[in-house]
Amino acid sequence: MAHLNIDLEKCIGCGKCARMCMKDHIEIVDKKAREKDNGCLECSHCVSSCPKGAIELIPSTSNGNVFKELKKDKVFDGRPVSEDDLRELFKAMNNTIDAYKCEMYVIEGQELDEFIDVVWDIVNEREADMPVVKEWRQYRMGHNMERPNPVLWESRQLMFLFANSADDAATASIRMVAKGLNLGIRGYHSNIVMMAYKAEPDRIMEYFPGVTKKLYMAYVIGHPRRLIEPVMKPMEKLKGLFGKR
Repeated sequence: MAHLNIDLEKCIGCGKCARMCMKDHIEIVDKKAREKDNGCLECSHCVSSCPKGAIELIPSTSNGNVFKELKKDKVFDGRPVSEDDLRELFKAMNNTIDAYKCEMYVIEGQELDEFIDVVWDIVNEREADMPVVKEWRQYRMGHNMERPNPVLWESRQLMFLFANSADDAATASIRMVAKGLNLGIRGYHSNIVMMAYKAEPDRIMEYFPGVTKKLYMAYVIGHPRRLIEPVMKPMEKLKGLFGKR
C-alpha cells in the first residue's frame, strides 16, 4: 500500500527525505525518491524536508484517519500542557499489557531554552538539508521577530518519545491521539530537533541520562491559539510517570 504520493517531475533525487525517514521507508533509485516496503509512520518528516515540495502524505484508514489533516497553522497560545493533562494522556496509554515499551520525557522552562540553543548550534550550518534553518536564523537575528518562533511556535514544551523500535513508537503515538484531541492538546513533529539528533546524538542525549531506548520522535506541544490540525501523538515512559527534570 502506498503511503506517499511522490511527484517524480518535481523530485530531484537529493535524498533528504530518505535521510530523514525513521523507518528507512524511502530510497533513491535513478535519482528519484521511491517508497520501500518497510512501512510508514505517517510522521510527515519527508514531506517537510523536501525542498521541492514533491512529497504528499496519503493518510491511511487503519488508524481511524487520525493523520488525515496535515498542519496548516502551528501557533500555540503559550499555555503549557498541565501535569493533570499529561497524567490523563499517560492513563489513556496505560490500558494495555504492552504499555511500557516506550519512555516519555518533557523539557520546558530554562532547560528548554538551553536545549534549543544546543539544537541551533548543531543545525545552524545545515540550511541545505532543511530550509527552515534559514528562517530560524533570520528569527534569531531579529529580522523577523514579528513572526512566531519557527521552531517552537510559541509553545514552551518539547516532548520526546523513546522506544525499542519504530513500530513501538508509532503504536504509542496512535493510541494517544484521541485523548490528546479530547483534551484540546495539539502537537507536531519537530523535524529540526530530529535532524540535530541524527547529526549529533550524543549531545542531544545528554539531556536524557539513563535512557537506553532510541529517540524516535520529538514534538512541540501545547494548546492552539486558533484551530491547528496537527494531532498530538502523546506517549508514555518506562519508569514512573514522567521524566521531567
